[in-house]
Amino acid sequence: MQTLVQGRSLAIVGLTALSYLAMFALNNALFSNTQFSNGAHYVFLPSGLRFAFVLIFVEQGAIGIACGTALIAYHGMQAPGFVAVAMPALISGFSPWLARLICADRFGLDVELGRLSAQALIKSAAVFAITSALLHQLWYFWQGQTANFLQSTAVMAVGDLTGTILILYAVKGLLALLPRTLFERR
Repeated sequence: MQTLVQGRSLAIVGLTALSYLAMFALNNALFSNTQFSNGAHYVFLPSGLRFAFVLIFVEQGAIGIACGTALIAYHGMQAPGFVAVAMPALISGFSPWLARLICADRFGLDVELGRLSAQALIKSAAVFAITSALLHQLWYFWQGQTANFLQSTAVMAVGDLTGTILILYAVKGLLALLPRTLFERR
């Protein structure tokens, strides 16, 4: 039984990482002209997957997002170093997990995606978008990869919020069609 659970966890991490990579590529194809600065897009659909996967799979989703982001960072860098790949990956995996924790602990929201009301979905998406934008832009600003911290953070928060709301509503609709036992944590 232990091997089955470990195999399921590894499959979730792998599928989450691959799905994130695919959504990142799709977002670049559709919205490449909406980039304001490093990491700050006016529409960023992958942010929605970040939060959805963490709401559904919690730690496994966060690890999958971190793995997918590490691959994206490694592929996109001119001379990648460990920190240049690891930090965006950690932020991408950690920020939705932190937002989930804030929503559940501080605001008392039910963070199970299938049960989120429309109002709670918007609130949790906003918490995530702000958390993600702040953490990412702090890193980019510290690395000298963005010139205007406040503007880049605001644009990234708007893009993350837009992408998150679009994806969360789509995933919420799909979850309503699937058997509940498929996503139960064991």
